[in-house]
Formats: sequence, C-alpha cells, structure tokens
Amino acid sequence: MADYKTTVALEIGAQSVTMGVFTPSGKGYALSRYARKEIVLDPVEEGMRMDYVSSTIAELVTELKVKGSEVRNVVSGQQVFMRFIKLMALEGSDIAEQVGYEAQQHIPFPLDEIQWDYQELPDRGTGDTEVLLVAIKKDVLDGLNTQVEESGLKTRSVDCSITSLYNAFRVSYPEEEQPVVILDIGAKTTDIIFAEAGRFFTRSVTAAGAFITNSISREFGIGFREAEKLKVESGMVSLGNGFTDNLPEEEAALATTIRNAMNRLSSEVQRTINHYRAQYKGSAPVKAYICGGGARLPYAVEFLQSTLNIEVEFMNPLAAFSIGSKVDEEALGMDTLCLGPIAGAAVTGAGVGEFSIDLVPTSVGKERAELQMLPKVIAGGVVAVVGAAAMALMADNAASEAESMVSKARPALEQIESVNSGIQSAHSRYKRAAAELSTLMAHYDMRTAYADVLKQLSERSASVKFWFTEFAPLINYDVAKTSLADSPEVKGTRLIEPSKSRSAGNNSSINQAPEAVDVRARNKAPKVTAICVSGYTTKKPGDDRSQTQRQVIYDLVAKNFDERSADSLFSYQNADIMKNLNHYYQFIDSKAARGKVSVPDYVEKFTIIMPLKTPIAIPELGEGK
Repeated sequence: MADYKTTVALEIGAQSVTMGVFTPSGKGYALSRYARKEIVLDPVEEGMRMDYVSSTIAELVTELKVKGSEVRNVVSGQQVFMRFIKLMALEGSDIAEQVGYEAQQHIPFPLDEIQWDYQELPDRGTGDTEVLLVAIKKDVLDGLNTQVEESGLKTRSVDCSITSLYNAFRVSYPEEEQPVVILDIGAKTTDIIFAEAGRFFTRSVTAAGAFITNSISREFGIGFREAEKLKVESGMVSLGNGFTDNLPEEEAALATTIRNAMNRLSSEVQRTINHYRAQYKGSAPVKAYICGGGARLPYAVEFLQSTLNIEVEFMNPLAAFSIGSKVDEEALGMDTLCLGPIAGAAVTGAGVGEFSIDLVPTSVGKERAELQMLPKVIAGGVVAVVGAAAMALMADNAASEAESMVSKARPALEQIESVNSGIQSAHSRYKRAAAELSTLMAHYDMRTAYADVLKQLSERSASVKFWFTEFAPLINYDVAKTSLADSPEVKGTRLIEPSKSRSAGNNSSINQAPEAVDVRARNKAPKVTAICVSGYTTKKPGDDRSQTQRQVIYDLVAKNFDERSADSLFSYQNADIMKNLNHYYQFIDSKAARGKVSVPDYVEKFTIIMPLKTPIAIPELGEGK
C-alpha cells in the first residue's frame, strides 16, 4: 500500500546537484519546492569535486529549509555497476545467497569493498530467475553519505538514477504499454533504458553532454568551461540539408559540431537496440522518450527522430505529480527534464515503484542493525522486570531457602573470583606487552618513513616540465602561520643543515632541538611535520608568461597528493591551498630574484611546502655518536 509522506530527495549528478521536497497531495504527491545547481568542472579540476559538491548540498539545505530531515539519495549511473544475472531454480535455495555468489563473479572488486542490492525481474517463462544486480564501491558510497550528513541531513536510502528514473516513468506514463526506450542524456553518460511489458534492460554509453562539450572545445580551441557555456547559450543540433545556410558562421560551425557528436549518440542507441533484440529477445521500441540536461539542446528531438526512425518526445517525469504554489513555473519549465531521478525517489518512498534498490552506507547499516536489536533488548528488560517482581513476591516465604542456596553457592563464587583475578592479571600483562609492541612497531615504521615519502613523491611527480633539486624535512613547521612571500628562503628549521653535512660527520648535521623551535612554549615534541621541495621549471628566455607552468605544478599537487586519498602521505586540503597559495608555493624567476638568489633566465625556481599527514619523529642520538 502506498504510504505518502513528505519525502526529501537528493540527486548528485556529474555536473549538477538537485534537491526536491515532495508532500502528500490527495492520493499522490506534490512537488512542494526544489532547487538545482550546476557544477561545471574542467576535467583537470576533478580532484576538487567533493569540495564543490559538499558546499552545494549545504546551500540547497539552507535554501529549501530541510536541515535535520531524512533524505533519499540518488547516485548517478556512472558510479554504479549494473549486471543482469540469471539464477538457476534450486529448491530450497536462498536468492540473496545466489546473488552474492554471482556478484563475486561479475563485479571486478572484492565483495568487502562494495555494497550491493538486487531486484528480481519479472518471470519471462524461461524457468530461470533473472535479477538486476546494482553495486557501488563502499568508499564512494560512504563519501557521499559523509557529504550528506555534514550538511545536516540523515540518509534514509540510496538508489541509482537509472532505476529511480524508471520508477518515475512508470508512474507518470501508466498507460504506456508499447515497447519504448528512455534516453537520459546526462553530463558524462547517456542511460539507455528499455521499458517493455515483462522486460527491463539498460545500458550506459559515454556519448553524452561532456562528450559534446569536449568536441566543441577541440573544434574551437577553447577551454572546457568556455565550451560548456557556448553550448548552453548558443548551441543547437544541425538538421542538415541546408539547415545552417542562414546562420552566422560561428553558430553554423557550432551546430555542425554538435550534430557530429550527436551522431555518435544515435549510433550507440541503435547498436544497443540491436543488442537488446538479439541477446534479450526484446521488441524494437516504437517510441523514444528523452530527458536529462543534454535533451535541452534545441532540435535534439527532431534530430533523434530522423536518425532513429521512431517517434521521439520529451519525457515529463512529473506528469503524475501536482505542483506546489511556491514552485517557480518558469524555472520548472527549464528543469523538468532533469528532475526524473528525484521524482523516482519520491515514488520509491511511497512504496509504489517497480524497483526498490537501497545501497546502504556503512554507518547507516550499523544504525539499522542497532535499531533491529532494540525490540529484543526491550523484551529482555521486560522479562527481567517481571522476573524480579515475581521473586520479590516470593522472597518473604523463601528467605531461609535462599540463605541455604547462597551458602552452597559461596565456594563456587570464591573459585570464580580467583579465576577472575588471574584473568585480570593476565589482561594487565597483555596490555603492557601490547603497548611495548606498539612502540616497537612505530619505530619499525619510522625506518622506512623517508623512503616511502621519496618513493611517493618520485612516482607521482614525474614530468619533463620541471625537476627537483632539494628535499628538506622541516621541524615543527606550521604552514598556516608561515608565508613564503616575504623571503627567498624558507623560514623553518631543517632537519639536516646542508653546511654542516658538507663539513662534518652525518650525525653532527642533524638538528635535535633547534633554538628556532621553542618546544616547551608550544608544548610540542620536535617532529618533522612538513617537507620542503625545491626545483626548477623551464621557460623561454625573456618570457614572462610562466603561469602555465605554475598551473602544471598546482594541478599535480591537487591531483596526486590530496589527503582524502587513502594512500596519500601528505596533508593537503585543496580549498585551503587555493586561498593561501603563498603558504604552500613560491616561484622566483630571474627578474623577481633581483640578486637575492641566482636564477638563470631560461628557468623559474620554485619551492613547495608539503605538510605530512603523519609527522615523523626525530631520531634520538646518543652522546658522542
């Protein structure tokens, strides 16, 4: 039975974040309010996506006033693995166990690294059970959940955009009985979904919005952001046969470029239709419904209709929904094609969707398990209370019998206490041994600390555009309080003094407790907290346009050393870096040096401060060693 309650739905797409609030209206739903924001990132900025998404979700929460609400999340199809699996009909077998076994064969990751769910598909009379397996990597899912919860929301469920959109279609077009295909033209993928009585099939292709934008970028020699803006503001699909004859030259070239890219999409759709008919015995679709951001290109319907040779129309995922009075109808007219996934989340929340996929984040799964145990705990408490009351009623009549039983039990109790004392003693010895082992392991790990740092730095920084000349560990260096803009030399105490290391033995060059570091005042033991890396990047003599080479270094650090990467040894927050570049980077060319340092005209000297995620202890040296 449908259970229409207020639903907050959130979709995090490849280039947009959409949130909507759906409230009960009669026997269905009303879109009470919604908001949608674009996130257009150049491919080289992908490392900063999480920061952009987090701040955008927080903005939507504030704008729609939903802080503290439970939310049904929808992840884009490109983030999940979808497989169609046939199961043999085995008597007494558990479908979930069979699917779990098959998942090991079909998903290219260990099962403990993924979260999966499945949906049993309608019986097609073959004797086998067919299921749709949907899986996502746990780190991706948990990262999404963290972004949601940090914005003041609580995850209720997680669906994928493909099954969610299909639920919205079935509710919005209940009378559609013919075989049709739905084309959700998103930013990075186009999801091709077949809807036919008793059948379901889907496939995703990369011919989508970003593919068109990249084509424009290459053709016009402009950046990704500029190409995206040009596509949105002036783009259209050329229909050929003299369509562009009366257009200005630039608009005609743009329309032709978009048409060439759309030809790739049309070919992929036709190829998928042939595969569906041959491998899954499906029927050829008689109509196509298109939606998603890419469907908003002018003449997209007419182009696809001519190339696919079937009727094509826009899909309205809100056809079965009423619209609240606070919704901006003009904005909704532009956004309707993109609201299918959140509309499907509302359908799922009401319990009337054909698909019910729930990819459970780790923390949410733990909470659910605890809630399932709660009734048992309560029942146990009730039994204990009732038992205690019964014993109290019997106490007056059985006092002497109880004393006798206690007397008999006392020797056993003393024996138990003796055993318990031995256990506690052994536990204390175990804790001391564990502490000693932890200390030894920490020392062991320190043996390879600098080797690991050097290895990661060399593996992730290989480039013909620049080279390193200095690797200097810094003691108790505070990046936030130290700017590189005031001096050509880094203001920090190095672990190894180069002048000492050239004139004396190895040990005499190591700084143990430098005067520049007031350890007692700062209440910190001396440790290496950052690495100073210096080097040179090439440029043409006399050329002041060095920003391109600097950007290469910025992008390398942002992409390869972000602290949110589990294996990164460095503590970088890209948002903080971009706000305080002078604290992390220093660039000096021959003109800027002005005699302070020697810099040839054909290179630019650079210095990078790289904070360590885990500080490295300074080795303790004995006297005379």
